Amino acid sequence: MNNLSSIVQQLDALPATITKDQFYRICHISKRHAKYLLDSGLVKCVDSGKKTRKYKIEMKDVLAYLIDRELDPEKYRAPAGYYIGNSGKLKRCIRRSQAPGSVVTFHFTEQEKPGLLAVWEAAAADYKDLMTTAEVCELTGYGAQTVQRWHSNKSITGFVIQRKLLISKLTLLEFLAGDTATKIVRKSPKHLNLLCQYAGQCSKESEAGASAEPE
Repeated sequence: MNNLSSIVQQLDALPATITKDQFYRICHISKRHAKYLLDSGLVKCVDSGKKTRKYKIEMKDVLAYLIDRELDPEKYRAPAGYYIGNSGKLKRCIRRSQAPGSVVTFHFTEQEKPGLLAVWEAAAADYKDLMTTAEVCELTGYGAQTVQRWHSNKSITGFVIQRKLLISKLTLLEFLAGDTATKIVRKSPKHLNLLCQYAGQCSKESEAGASAEPE
């Protein structure tokens, strides 16, 4: 834990809140991996949606990450199938058996769909019934323009209160757990990570069920 000890010793000299650039330097990781950690929610942050100084990370969350990384480094590796370009933007996630340029698709059975909704409900548990655009961006990893487009095409329900758009959490979660959102081609890293994890969970449960059946 040499890196961690060094940071703890310098804690007084570090600000309470840092940027992504400071984060990747402090943790000795690449810019691309820092972006993955923040977008996926593995390291807590506030995403302003701006093009510059987009992320605000609290030092306590940086320390929590460094400690946990020492104990469980595999947890913070990007999932298999993630291809990140030099720009730091997530490229299309492809299956090894597919030709380059194809995208990962998810198909959940009718029995599995309620479980996906439950996963989204758990992820959104700390948010109120009416969510701001910034909160929806934080939860889903998508930008404000995308959220506003969902509202405009009536995929989600929102209300303008005191000139501020507030999104119904219920309709948002139903949308995210539905086929339309699951079939989004250019998914945010946070959305893709959630779907990958749930698909893996479904696969394990299916295999366990199959092995339990009598021959």
